[in-house]
Amino acid sequence: MEPLDIRMVTSIRDVPGTHWDDMVARGHPFKSSAFLSCLEDSFPERRFTYVLLSRARSLVGLALVTEERFDLGLRLPERVGRMASRVRRLLPGFLTVRLAMVGTLETAQRHWWVDRRLLSVDEFADALLVACEEACPRADLLVVRDFMEGDEADARLEARFLARGFRPARNLPLAVVELEGRDFEAHLQRLKRKPRASVSKQLAAAARLGLKLERVQDFRHLLPECYPLYLQVHHQASEFKRVPIPMSFFEQVAERLPGESSLLTLRTSEGRLVGFVLSGTSRCVHNPFVLGMDYTRSRELPIYYSLLGGELAYAAERGCEQVDLGVTSYFVKQTLGATLEGMSMVARLRSPWLRPFLHPLLPALLGEKQPEQRRTLRDTAAPGAQGAGASGSSTGTPARRSTRSALVVSTTP
Repeated sequence: MEPLDIRMVTSIRDVPGTHWDDMVARGHPFKSSAFLSCLEDSFPERRFTYVLLSRARSLVGLALVTEERFDLGLRLPERVGRMASRVRRLLPGFLTVRLAMVGTLETAQRHWWVDRRLLSVDEFADALLVACEEACPRADLLVVRDFMEGDEADARLEARFLARGFRPARNLPLAVVELEGRDFEAHLQRLKRKPRASVSKQLAAAARLGLKLERVQDFRHLLPECYPLYLQVHHQASEFKRVPIPMSFFEQVAERLPGESSLLTLRTSEGRLVGFVLSGTSRCVHNPFVLGMDYTRSRELPIYYSLLGGELAYAAERGCEQVDLGVTSYFVKQTLGATLEGMSMVARLRSPWLRPFLHPLLPALLGEKQPEQRRTLRDTAAPGAQGAGASGSSTGTPARRSTRSALVVSTTP
């Protein structure tokens, strides 16, 4: 075999051709090169490194490595985080580490690609470690994520890192709805009786209360109104804590992905904004990415169900095969028919003073508590079950009529 050449660039703009979009993003609207350029410019304190592996002048591997200061207090009990904030007035770096990560905090699933005809999994893992050492020589902690459960190639890659001294940790699973050509009504008919009744009740309540959904394509003028609602959700987060996404990110997505991004707003009959979703859409994948919600109205109004129902209906209307609902809030997402795809990661401490007492604790420190797996979809292969795409083939029930009337969405260019 020809020797392997390792090259690194510091911006997605320097990755040649369409390799990233073709090999890594693979149709996901919010893993594309345009999306990553928005992240780069919105987080100037974060270092981005794109690893390009070549053999005989042919590209055989790609990966994204990021580096930033990570607050360990976010992973510890709330009282410890409050204590750490006070100590940082004198010691700014207290309970923080320099984190190098294969991936980003905003994206999920694989952040790499390997041409397995010309590059073995073991060789790719070793080359990636060499690149991480060179790109992030001061990093205290290295994390590689996300390995997809049940994937043989990912399992082999994960095993190679474990053999190199990494520790395993469970990541939060990804909630995914497989529409596979169904319209929204046909998807709801796949739900078991109890979750279908729950969804119908929530959407009927939204219609009765006069809540109005609107899909806005050019949404920059709405961001000052929406961003405070995002911050409410961010501050309430318990499953996945991180620093807030700056408003500049929303502005850049609106500017650079005008054909792939949109904003779904939810307003009361008086016109008050109570929720929104920023989402990305391609020919095959729809990704509701960031949600904002008015928590002062969330107990009296079915905000979350209305927004997610609107997103599923839009994805079906656009002909998307899959809806990527991201992580957290699994109960509602599973009630709406999402299944959970397990993800894992590996981590290794490089800091000589942290390694002796923290390295054995990495699985507990970084690992996420796994949500309950609920089966909310009927067995469509059973005799008499409604098949894919069979919208309207079953008799109309009051629940279906309520659902249809609740999801009238106006669209604004």
